Amino acid sequence: MKNIFIYIFCFISFVSCTNLHEEILNEQDGESTLANEENMDMVVAPSYAYLRDLQSRTGVWGTLEATTDQLAWPARGSDWVNANQQTLTTHEYTPQNTYIRNTWNSFLIGITKSNITLNYLNNYNPSEKRDAYIAEVKFIRALSMYLLMDNFGKFPFREYNEDDFSKKPMILTREQSVPRIISELEDIIPLLKKKSEVPYGRISKAAAQMLLAKIYINYEVYFNESRWNEVIELCDDIINSGEYKLADDYWKLFQHDNAKYGYDTESILSIIYDEDLQLTGIQWVPITLHYNQKFGNFTSLWNGCCTTETFFDTWNQEDVRFQDRRLIKELGFNQGFLVGQQYSVSGEPLKTRLGEPLIFTKEFDINNSKEQAGVGVVKYAPNPNTNNTKSAGNDFHYYRLADTYLLRSEAKFRKGDVEGALKDINKLRESRKQDKYTALDLKKIYNERGFELYWENTRRNDMIRFDEYTKPRDNKDFETPSYKTLLPIPISALEGNEDLTQNEGYY
Repeated sequence: MKNIFIYIFCFISFVSCTNLHEEILNEQDGESTLANEENMDMVVAPSYAYLRDLQSRTGVWGTLEATTDQLAWPARGSDWVNANQQTLTTHEYTPQNTYIRNTWNSFLIGITKSNITLNYLNNYNPSEKRDAYIAEVKFIRALSMYLLMDNFGKFPFREYNEDDFSKKPMILTREQSVPRIISELEDIIPLLKKKSEVPYGRISKAAAQMLLAKIYINYEVYFNESRWNEVIELCDDIINSGEYKLADDYWKLFQHDNAKYGYDTESILSIIYDEDLQLTGIQWVPITLHYNQKFGNFTSLWNGCCTTETFFDTWNQEDVRFQDRRLIKELGFNQGFLVGQQYSVSGEPLKTRLGEPLIFTKEFDINNSKEQAGVGVVKYAPNPNTNNTKSAGNDFHYYRLADTYLLRSEAKFRKGDVEGALKDINKLRESRKQDKYTALDLKKIYNERGFELYWENTRRNDMIRFDEYTKPRDNKDFETPSYKTLLPIPISALEGNEDLTQNEGYY
């Protein structure tokens, strides 16, 4: 099933795929190729390929997760000493932070690639295929704009048909960009098809509805005005469509071959990776495992990131989402949270490089930790038999039906429909084999989002909405100034555009 749409990703990655042949084109031939409507898939490829950048360790994923309580990059002796990483956890980040710069640049690249694609698509004759692709690429652009607005508050923007680059781009503020994004999503939703009508990996109607629901669930943060009814209506449409169902096996969503199971159950938007085609993503395993947790061909491990004590302490460790041991005989470690004594594949207790027992502890010091300090997380399972031991081939389910239920539950609760909110959250908990709640509050909804969606890049947005982002926590024993709920505009961006101003509070 994954191969139905994989050719689009193959082209942009310069790998050999069936029926695709590398061709060196001069400028004239290139224009001719792009003008040929038979090559429309090729034109759309860069915009779809951009989505993989949302899982960058040194960019989007690594930045947005590390500013929350779910991820930290502790310095370990002389290893992992990088102020760009550590200051994300301590909220001492500045406009010079390169991870934040990479994040800003990534979102702008998403807009640029989409605009280039839209420019070419609009030169083709109207057709069902062209119009469908235009709607899909507009979603990718809207997503990039949303992420810039949500994290930075403002950003430069050009229309796809603006080709006079001697003129400066407009600067869209949150007040200007949100109505535009909403309008564009409302325009494309009727044009997008249902999941069952498009190949796996393509943008569907429900993906655009999820993005719109994300805007409305945060509307009170943006404008001090609630839009709970809109969230509920959008989630109703997705849930009642019959296109998706909650997975009865949570961990199958995160295996190395997770494409078909995700498609058959709750994946609303999947970002495609494929080890066989060298289309790989983040280094899920090396960044987490200790140097000595070797297995199969995985012999170069980095002992990097961990979760925080604050987040770890929210868990009931009997929750099936906390740990899964199905691959322990092949890997030596469990999926989920790695805490306590760690073992080799043969079952021998492992030691650190200094000869101490390799016992992962929840306590760590962001600026000076031992090798074993911090609880590791392996949510996306490695392929034990792969020869590609760095970047992973798991598909990333960017939007899932579980989140749809959680969004609707939250909107119902905030609107005052506690019974309806309980029904939704208990529907999810029942699918995860957890006891149903008999009473509900916002803290339980917030925690449930953490249990279900950890390391899936929703936490920063959630923490701000639930008023948790600025609160003290381990390795940050102070109240973060409220202005830091927006990230700083990178220095490089300010230097490149005198019309762009720094967010309030930063220097």
